[in-house]
Amino acid sequence: MRTWLNSFAGFLPLGVLWLGPLLAGLLAVLYGALDGAAWFALFEHPQLWPALALSIGIGTLSLIISALLAFWIVAGLYGGRLWADCSSLMGGFLSLPHLAFAIGLGFLITPSGFIARIIGSIAGWAVPPQWVTTQDPYGLSLVAVLVLKEVPFLIWLISALLARPDISQTLKGHFRVSQSLGHGGASVWLRVFIPQILPRLKWPLLIVWFYGASVVDVALAIGPTQPPPLSVIIWADLNNADPAINARGTAGALFLTAALVGLALVWVVLKKVFLPAIWKFFTRGPSRRRTPTITSGMLLFFFCAIYAMVFVILCVMSIGTLWPYPNLFPTEVRWSAWQQFIMSPAPLLNSLSLALASMLAALGLAVFWLETVPEKLDAALLVFAIMAIALPSLLVADGQYLAFLRFGLNGTWLGVFLAHLTQVFAYVFIVLKGPYRAFDPRYRAVSLGLNADPLRFWSAVKLGMMKPALAAAAAVGIGVSIAQYVPTQLIASGRLTTLPIEAVTLASGGSRPLMAVFALMLAVVPALAFLVAARFGRKPL
Repeated sequence: MRTWLNSFAGFLPLGVLWLGPLLAGLLAVLYGALDGAAWFALFEHPQLWPALALSIGIGTLSLIISALLAFWIVAGLYGGRLWADCSSLMGGFLSLPHLAFAIGLGFLITPSGFIARIIGSIAGWAVPPQWVTTQDPYGLSLVAVLVLKEVPFLIWLISALLARPDISQTLKGHFRVSQSLGHGGASVWLRVFIPQILPRLKWPLLIVWFYGASVVDVALAIGPTQPPPLSVIIWADLNNADPAINARGTAGALFLTAALVGLALVWVVLKKVFLPAIWKFFTRGPSRRRTPTITSGMLLFFFCAIYAMVFVILCVMSIGTLWPYPNLFPTEVRWSAWQQFIMSPAPLLNSLSLALASMLAALGLAVFWLETVPEKLDAALLVFAIMAIALPSLLVADGQYLAFLRFGLNGTWLGVFLAHLTQVFAYVFIVLKGPYRAFDPRYRAVSLGLNADPLRFWSAVKLGMMKPALAAAAAVGIGVSIAQYVPTQLIASGRLTTLPIEAVTLASGGSRPLMAVFALMLAVVPALAFLVAARFGRKPL
């Protein structure tokens, strides 16, 4: 009876603040999609099927390239001198939001961008080349942004798996056996390591695919326009003042989600039928080929160079008010964009308040759950957490918009906070669950022998031992909240502005120095959070 009461007490605040808004949003979008006229209007849209094909193509291509590059880099560097540095760099790369990176990369690859200026200064070009590098009709620039952002994410996950003692020892044993059978390093990775790692990455890979096929803010900044991805069409419908078009947007969000889920199920069936035969065909016979150490190191250097160039170009663009082509450097430098940003601090203050509040709430809810609820119930909560992350943000945010209308939460700070908490708690719980459940229970047994109450044990012993995991979860929560665009724009209803909202608005036409300032702040705030977390995780209490 006491265990049941503790479990209910642990679930109650989580149900009110997180699970309730999540389920209410999903139920509201299902109810809103019952409008038959909205579905007829959706299927009559002239760009529906080309946009859907484009969205699926972008998501699939970015996933395949990201997975191939991630495994290529890991296979070449694992166990070598650069491996520890590679893992640390990936964590730093993750702190840069997709939108900020897309804006910076756009400055690099546009026809009048920095790369074209370097080539033009050598070739003697007087005018920018007629290249289609951003918003190309095939979405290749969007794919490039997604790949450059998802590869560090996948490498970070793979390195975390390889750091687990059980997996590490198993793979080392398989490596020795495979070498004795005549297999080289590359052959072992292809035939042994990857088949064992891939099943453990099924959910992250699914999330990467769903995100690439349904992303909105990055697609608005650098994606194609004729036709745009289906997510952009749905986003335009959801922001339209006409209720009939709004309903079409709700139907579109559900249609896109259903299409992605259906394709995922088809892939599960085809994978069991065809993938083993294909894999066996390409891996038949032993091979003494070594792991691609040199090319892996070159790829790591390429990623470091791209990220460094993006950050530098954003810094220069933020003060370069006059930068005519083909000059390599601005001819006029002013701080007017920074002054304008400082004089109107509402976007930064709103983003910081939402990030800190949602992070603290998510951290408190996660710790309260893990302290009061038995571990066997974690699996059920994990399903909802993965659902909150994997489902397209358009679907969840639109559902919450419809649900919050009935409670008067739209246009309020509290409504936006609850929308942020949906994503932030899911990430914080996933990051914190493993380290927290792995805590050695013998410490608690010793504290009971010393007559220490649970609160004193947690504050005096467990908090100090768990602070690296808590700090990492807090940094992840801040980074997730800062990057939220779709739920903020919908729930705020124009009454609350944040860093990503201003950045997307400026990306569609506005002051380029001011856009660079907002992109920089989008990158700086999460980076500072990760730096503080790294420092706090080492500093004794």
